[in-house]
Amino acid sequence: MELRHLKHFLVVADLKHFHRAALELNLAQPSLSRSIQKMEDLLGAKLLERTSRSVTLTPFGEVVVEHGSRIIRDVDFLKREIKAIQGLETGELIVGASAIPLNSIVGPSIGQFVNSFPNVNVELKVGNWLSLYQQLCKAEVSLFIAETKATELDHREDIEVIPLPSFQAIFCCRADHPLTQQDSLYLDTLKQYPIAIPSALPKPLYDQFGDLFSKYRNDFSGLVKFEQFQAVKESLSECDLVALAPDVSVKKEIEAGSLVALSLADMPDIQASFSIVHLKNRRLTPAATAFINFINPE
Repeated sequence: MELRHLKHFLVVADLKHFHRAALELNLAQPSLSRSIQKMEDLLGAKLLERTSRSVTLTPFGEVVVEHGSRIIRDVDFLKREIKAIQGLETGELIVGASAIPLNSIVGPSIGQFVNSFPNVNVELKVGNWLSLYQQLCKAEVSLFIAETKATELDHREDIEVIPLPSFQAIFCCRADHPLTQQDSLYLDTLKQYPIAIPSALPKPLYDQFGDLFSKYRNDFSGLVKFEQFQAVKESLSECDLVALAPDVSVKKEIEAGSLVALSLADMPDIQASFSIVHLKNRRLTPAATAFINFINPE
């Protein structure tokens, strides 16, 4: 079987139409039909059910889609890795990150990396830890940075985790917020105001705050869930919103005096444990290794 046969089949399986697939592949439709027939002959199984208007996958076809997609991804990764081994003069680096480390950790490191290796193509992808893990397994990202302790990513046997310095989780608000005028603050005190929390806040952490984030409590005052903290951070100065975030994400604003970290007597001691994550069975490219050294020089 040739890779082109597999690629032809995957396009037909995706579009479910021979004519559209032929246009997509820039092939004559009879040539595409012969390519699919060749695959079926080699595998000894019927992969598609053809009708006048569309095609559907047989059970054999579904198996070929599952394994064939992985084969094509691995071949593409192989080509990229070979090019990368030839040196950092060319290459590609695809970095994933969850929302908080994207701005506070990845951003500054990307700038340093681009200055040192201007010819390497860099792509950033943002998502929650689960989507990033799935992209890593599919070779759609070279590595990613996310919370690994509360999410239990560090328990997975197929990945390598490089811990980064942990950060303290805090509640923050604008400097002239009514809460800053109170002498003693507790979690219950926050219930008077709308609260912003990460949308992917792991349940073990969520539960440490009791019913603070529950929309079913009688004194509910609003809850904002965010994937991108930047928009929430900018809105803090415009309203009475209180946000839960790692201290590193608001360090500059606190130092400048525009935001303050609230000191709560019963605040749970929560550390945000961000780590660099990559697959154990996939060798890091020179570009990925160099980027890791910028984030974690130790």
